Amino acid sequence: QSNQEQTFMNYRPALYDGSEPLYAPCTIQGGAYWRAPGKYRKAGYKCTSRKLEGTPEERAAMARELTREMVAWGNGEDKKVMTWGNLIARYKTDDVSPFQDVKANTRGDYTSRLVRWENGIGDLQIADATFAEFKRWLRAMQDNGRNIDYIHRQFTMLRMLVGYGVAINPKGPCVEAKAILTEMRIKSPKPRTASPTEAQVLAVIDAAKAGGHDGFVLGLLIQWRLTLRPVDVRGQWLRFIGERSGITRGAFRWQDGMTWDMIDRDVTTLTKTPSKTEDAMPEAMVLDLTLTPDLRAELLSTPTESRVGPVITDPRGLPYRRDTWADLWRQYADAVGIPKNVQIRDVRAGAINDAKRKGAGLIQIQQQANHASATTTQRYLREKSDGANNVLKLRSGTP
Repeated sequence: QSNQEQTFMNYRPALYDGSEPLYAPCTIQGGAYWRAPGKYRKAGYKCTSRKLEGTPEERAAMARELTREMVAWGNGEDKKVMTWGNLIARYKTDDVSPFQDVKANTRGDYTSRLVRWENGIGDLQIADATFAEFKRWLRAMQDNGRNIDYIHRQFTMLRMLVGYGVAINPKGPCVEAKAILTEMRIKSPKPRTASPTEAQVLAVIDAAKAGGHDGFVLGLLIQWRLTLRPVDVRGQWLRFIGERSGITRGAFRWQDGMTWDMIDRDVTTLTKTPSKTEDAMPEAMVLDLTLTPDLRAELLSTPTESRVGPVITDPRGLPYRRDTWADLWRQYADAVGIPKNVQIRDVRAGAINDAKRKGAGLIQIQQQANHASATTTQRYLREKSDGANNVLKLRSGTP
């Protein structure tokens, strides 16, 4: 197929070379009708069906012609119909789209961003986009009071979208759009600087224990001692696709959290592959629980016969929801006087900074945090001023 090779759906070479006179793709009712596949209809293709007439060979030839037109449209070869809305629809439905490679929670985040673009520019042609037009969209967001973080996320999504457009059609209208967006400078949000200290985290744990939230106590202690992401402790509820299995609630399935089969019989080791890096770094982390006596004692307090399924559960016996987890942190953090800018998402950063204060090296911290690169680890280090002042002390000879 060479340059006619399409990515939406695979067809036989006969679609283009006519080597099979009776090859009639996308036909139904014994070849009497041609019908566009669902992916194309969802992506906005207008010619959805056509009655075929004539001999079987003539009907097959017409079916191939209609299919070629549809494939060309899907690949953006017809620039007149390549609108932003068309590209967004295809990005969300194409089997080979990067959209299909991310987890359900990430797809949900992408979808919400794409809906905003679709509502704003869906009817506009990609070929008409200019630097001035992109700047106008940027200024419109600013004028509407959108913050730096929102604008950065929206334009990041737009860059991902046009990158996909270039991948499916290297000669299409997205090439110029990508070049323009590459040259645009979109201000990045400032990195977070807040992180809790060990004393603050332990104060929250004590308050939660007094409040009877034992599952939250154990989960927060695991997060702090083992420097794990919340999702790798409490797990997450994601909308499931396909067969219902595992722990489900309505249309959602629980996954990625810690289960008792990850902890050995004597509660001395935890074996866990972090969800975020399981593709890039598939090797499981084996953590020695004997080095965290307070955490091990909490785990051992669970009766042996109850050590089945999720380790962290709410009073009803179900894994926590993300918002409930954050609400409990805020409830008990407020109770012990922790500033509101210190959030549950900062606990991991707090653990990393605590390790640094206690003498751990950057590579050691990177390994415990399971970061693919030291650059990621450095982004978590919140006490850069302390580091700079320590260098000043060393250079000046101040004890």
